Amino acid sequence: MNKFLSIVSFAWQRALTFRFTIFMYRFGEIAESVVLCIMWIAIYAGSGDGVSLIKGFTVQEMVTYIFIGNILTAFTRSYSTATIARDIFDGTLSMSLVKPISYIRYVFYDRFGATLLVLLTAIVGQLIASVFFLDYIIFNPDLMYLLVIVAMLFLAYLTEFLLNTIIGTVAFWVDDVDGLFSMTDRVRRFFAGGYFPLSILPTGLAFVATLLPFAYTFYVPAQLYLQKISIKEGIIGLGIQIVWIALLYMLLKFIWNRGIRKYEGVGL
Repeated sequence: MNKFLSIVSFAWQRALTFRFTIFMYRFGEIAESVVLCIMWIAIYAGSGDGVSLIKGFTVQEMVTYIFIGNILTAFTRSYSTATIARDIFDGTLSMSLVKPISYIRYVFYDRFGATLLVLLTAIVGQLIASVFFLDYIIFNPDLMYLLVIVAMLFLAYLTEFLLNTIIGTVAFWVDDVDGLFSMTDRVRRFFAGGYFPLSILPTGLAFVATLLPFAYTFYVPAQLYLQKISIKEGIIGLGIQIVWIALLYMLLKFIWNRGIRKYEGVGL
């Protein structure tokens, strides 16, 4: 526990040295949320009666979906790709491998600490943006739904960490992983429902999206918050997440062992 707290504390201190960067990221997220809400409100208003449904969503549900989804997404960010790729490229990994704590565990603690800071600032940012749309926000006080959402978010964070770590370890074989990360990040945001609810997609594609791990970082927990899916469906989603975590863990272990052998061979 002491190691965990000290690493998390150091991650906060390091992140806070880039206050301006954090502020600009949050400002961009606030602007994005406001623009998306204005856009959807205008779309609904254009329907004529003001109470129409778009794929089962009222305008209040759509606005709430945007704000809740953005807060949930903030918790699942791990940022491990850049850390691992940098350590491999500049040779810092060599010193990390001889530390008493495993390298992957250290990165997990470090990135988790950074994520907590991002989550805190993201919540503040989304609350500021939501002030302009209070009449559209739906509140869900149901404890059972909230508990399932919390469990889903924790598993979503593990999934994102494993996936981002796998992308970072590709640096054992290539000179730059930024392009790969950028491509996968766009795919993840689409299948997470970050641009619009997945229910807007054709039925078959929406079903496939729920079998992927990305939907559980945004769309599914937001659906749970809005109580548009049941607790039972949420628990089934937790099972899907656990399967993905097991698969990604085995893949990461395989790639890491292969990469380390190559890294140490080059070092010799």
